[in-house]
Amino acid sequence: MVKNNKKTHVVIAGAGVAGLSAAWKLCEEGYPVTVLERESEVGGLSKTVSYKGFLFDYSAHRFNSDNPEIVSRFKKIVGKRLIRRQKKALIYHWGKYVIYPPLALEIVRTMPPWLVVRSGMEFLAVALKSFFVAPKGKSFSDWTRARFGKTLSMHLNEKYAEKLWKMPVHKLSGDWASTRVGGFKLKDFLLGLFSKLGYQRAYSQSHPDSDWFYYSDEGIGHFPKGLVREIKKLGGDVRVSSPVVGVQKKAKGYTVSFLNKSSIRTIAADIVISTMPLDHLSNILKPSVPSDVKKAVSSLGYLAVIMVNVLIKKKEINDASWIYYPDGDLIFNYIMEFRNWSKKMASPGKTSLCVNITCRVGDETWKMKDADLTKRVISDLEKVRMVKKDDVYDGFVVRLPYAYPVYDIHYKRKLKKIQEYISALPDFYVTGRTGNFKYINSDKAMEDGIDLAEKIIRTQKR
Repeated sequence: MVKNNKKTHVVIAGAGVAGLSAAWKLCEEGYPVTVLERESEVGGLSKTVSYKGFLFDYSAHRFNSDNPEIVSRFKKIVGKRLIRRQKKALIYHWGKYVIYPPLALEIVRTMPPWLVVRSGMEFLAVALKSFFVAPKGKSFSDWTRARFGKTLSMHLNEKYAEKLWKMPVHKLSGDWASTRVGGFKLKDFLLGLFSKLGYQRAYSQSHPDSDWFYYSDEGIGHFPKGLVREIKKLGGDVRVSSPVVGVQKKAKGYTVSFLNKSSIRTIAADIVISTMPLDHLSNILKPSVPSDVKKAVSSLGYLAVIMVNVLIKKKEINDASWIYYPDGDLIFNYIMEFRNWSKKMASPGKTSLCVNITCRVGDETWKMKDADLTKRVISDLEKVRMVKKDDVYDGFVVRLPYAYPVYDIHYKRKLKKIQEYISALPDFYVTGRTGNFKYINSDKAMEDGIDLAEKIIRTQKR
């Protein structure tokens, strides 16, 4: 039943999870919706690639939300493909694999004795201080050191953060620490000194449902494809290989230009939702974005990701969901054996590894040839006792230039410029990981897309 009698046409630039989720909700309310996607497949960062009997996601995409509606919608889309998996994360420290977040006893067991003494004294000092003064921190290093002490922070948090983000941690915003490291509580750590059970109990109380996640047995890419099916059932239009190249403000509404094969086509829109990277958006908006806003946007950085996917002549390697590697001498940040997520992700009797590498577009790592990257990855995998060279028989490389929005120490000030400009545009919205410059997972991207759609619906009813 069409609920929107005004026939307000919504054009969405980008068919990632956020854009498709917004489209789904709007279509449910009877809005005519057109989604324009630059790539030949939908999904954005939530894609699954098929290769010689194997399936590979674009890195790790576990789905776990504390919002019942989001979980219900995910289950509806994935349907019979839905599986529930126990999470097991490891970290490679001082030549040993330990559970992550690490138990205090494991830290003591793996750390050199002199570091144990120093870190223990520092940790007790900040623990006592936290009872009287709430820990704060503008930068990543300030935030983590105020909670764990300098030595623990350097070895458990800062090494990995600097490797991942390719920048000193004093230049990285504490916002990233509060969302990605925030669950490592002082209480959990202290309980972990006495027992694994005590640690797990405390961690579970502060992180309900953190030890499991939902998934599709055919990879995360099944999810956005399911969203497209629902959108089309409701009369929505999703066009792939249709990159948006212009958005022109009119007296009423907008004209959106996009490439269709070799020609440029236009479509009228009453409302526009963009999930495109902000730097691209600022270059295609008309009237032109002011130079000071463009300058601020251009200084916002995105981290690129290179995934080296390798096929292995073994049934399995380990039982971990993913493994972190903070050692700067290793090229990769973390690895995943997708067979542990779903048996359908690997060819029978064999397994695979998805190896995640971060870099900046145009740097030395980005410029490396695929063959050289694969060779380096295999060499480093041997160093950490993960595989032997002869175990690997094939592989391929995927490059994503806009993977992670970089939260440097000044990102909020720079982001505010473009946010204020966009908020002044009538019936124009941004959402999603790249569109909103927001470090979020697929479940939060879905929630943000639906929340935006509901906001638009409420606004139109006024």
